[in-house]
Amino acid sequence: MNVLTMTLAVAATAFLMTSVFLFKMLKQTKANLQELLRETEAPEQQTKVDAGDIYFKTDEQFTISFAEESGIRELGYTIEDVIGRPLLHTLAEDNEANREFLQETFDKLSKKPATFNTQMLIRRNDGKNMLVLTRIRPILDEILQCRGLSFLCKDIALADSLNKKLDEFQSRDPFTDVLNEQTLRQRFEHDFKLATRYNKELSAIVVELRDIYEFAAKGIDFETADKILKDVGDIAMTLLPEGGYAGRVDKTKIVMIMPEISREEARQAAVLIFDKSIAAIRSLRIDSANAQMIVISYSNRKGFTDSYDAMAGRLERHINLALKHKDYGIVSSDSRTTQSIGADLENIKS
Repeated sequence: MNVLTMTLAVAATAFLMTSVFLFKMLKQTKANLQELLRETEAPEQQTKVDAGDIYFKTDEQFTISFAEESGIRELGYTIEDVIGRPLLHTLAEDNEANREFLQETFDKLSKKPATFNTQMLIRRNDGKNMLVLTRIRPILDEILQCRGLSFLCKDIALADSLNKKLDEFQSRDPFTDVLNEQTLRQRFEHDFKLATRYNKELSAIVVELRDIYEFAAKGIDFETADKILKDVGDIAMTLLPEGGYAGRVDKTKIVMIMPEISREEARQAAVLIFDKSIAAIRSLRIDSANAQMIVISYSNRKGFTDSYDAMAGRLERHINLALKHKDYGIVSSDSRTTQSIGADLENIKS
């Protein structure tokens, strides 16, 4: 009896799990089919394609049955030039490879409706071919049989441009518009290795705003504190030399990386950003004494024996020791620009 009960329980569990799996598969298949069936809707009911995209449909014989006007116009055609015309001869070269590609794609999507992504050559009206990224979908009738294909094409040159813009957007700190921490560290380490390889100058400045940020956030409001970060980030961007870049690290640090800039030039830039930052903070109705609660450190690559980790570590130690003693201003192993800190910070061992 116990064995029978256990067997039935296992069978019931297996049946339940199989049912759940099949239900999820059915739900996903239904969603996929609904998406594919949209290709059969009237053009005015479809989602508008992006500017520059080329969208058209063909029937089973690969005759163009519909085309989105703006994309066709970009190719130099009118709607009258393409509707009712064969895809091969009109928007693509008529050759054996293209004929086989179209037929194989149609047969594959007829057996298993899905979205197929590929690349193909689209022929412009001037006879030149354009390489495009192409999304091909089956056009299904009411009994889910394939009655044609839809093509959504995007110029690869435009797609590459959009991808570059996306990469650039993703590398930015959305709040301050300087580089985010991950991107900045990667570029800093890469440029340090290049500077070492070719024995070139490389300097960095770190502006630590932790104390002034906390003062503003607790004593005034978060909007003012956030404005400090944004304003100092903007100042850093304006002071960067050609080839330099800035990023936000550890929430309240603005870091400036300056390839081919000497230590002395970095010191001068540190003095300038210190003065400009204080002026920007004071403009937010913060008094002069509190406006100076920032720490700025600068350092440079020290030759072939130096490393990225060592340089980053020096900057971090400068900042941490100054914060610990509330010793605001500009700190380095050089003489302090504001007040003496009483130690050769750059040579402190961790």
